[in-house]
Amino acid sequence: MERRRITIFVVFAAVIGVIGWLFVSGFNDTMVYYITVSELKAQGVKAEGKGLRVSGKVVPGTVERSSDGLVMKFTLDELGETMPVSYRGIVPDTFKEDAGVLLEGKFAHGEFQATQIFTKCASKYESEEGGGYDAEKKSDAS
Repeated sequence: MERRRITIFVVFAAVIGVIGWLFVSGFNDTMVYYITVSELKAQGVKAEGKGLRVSGKVVPGTVERSSDGLVMKFTLDELGETMPVSYRGIVPDTFKEDAGVLLEGKFAHGEFQATQIFTKCASKYESEEGGGYDAEKKSDAS
């Protein structure tokens, strides 16, 4: 009876260990780290192959698109540090030069290979002149 309990305990511990190892290894493969352009440049080869997120602005005049429109290259700027970026896929409608972007992808061969591009929305929205709602008067301003 005692031997059977030990066997069950060992099997149970092994199963829990395997499940824990699968969880941790799978979690590490899907993690995406946020990093600045300067940090990425400083890490160099160490950063290659890791899932990363980088943000910055698209440098005006650097956007190049392929004839089919699915491959795009541009330069990303973050506080004066620049980095070449390549992207293959459908570009968001709000993507434009000098716009803020958040890129997700991997660093390889000296450039960031983006798998996703998220464009940042303007932080300030202005209404057209003369229109809108006046909160003090509780009526339309026009």
